[in-house]
Amino acid sequence: MTINLNVTIKDGSLDVDQSGNANHVPKLANPTTITWRLIGNAQGGTFNAMNAANPGFSWKGTPPPTGIFGDAVPDAQGNMTMIDNNINIQGASGTWTYQLWATINGHQYSTIASISPRAVNSCRASARSGRRQPAR
Repeated sequence: MTINLNVTIKDGSLDVDQSGNANHVPKLANPTTITWRLIGNAQGGTFNAMNAANPGFSWKGTPPPTGIFGDAVPDAQGNMTMIDNNINIQGASGTWTYQLWATINGHQYSTIASISPRAVNSCRASARSGRRQPAR
């Protein structure tokens, strides 16, 4: 299963569209791919490399326990992809905060969102705040 989360620029920061509960990841027997896609006014941009000063994806605060999610990886189409391993381990439910960074038209934009599992290996993303920074 693949969950696509559309990302645009809104009020000077990246905005993850959560309409229709697109951000809910059901518990399945197999891993689920979560893909953030830059669309609309963010189309043509790319998520920053993971080794950049402002990496395309990073956990903020306490990260989820090892094994719940795979590494976030920017792909050749400009998307950011991560695997929810759908494993049943201690600590698989909780709230974790992540930040996305993308470069669009020479400017860097970010958003902060959280993944909040409602049940073991079910997650929900919600925008909390963001900021924009000129590219260096």
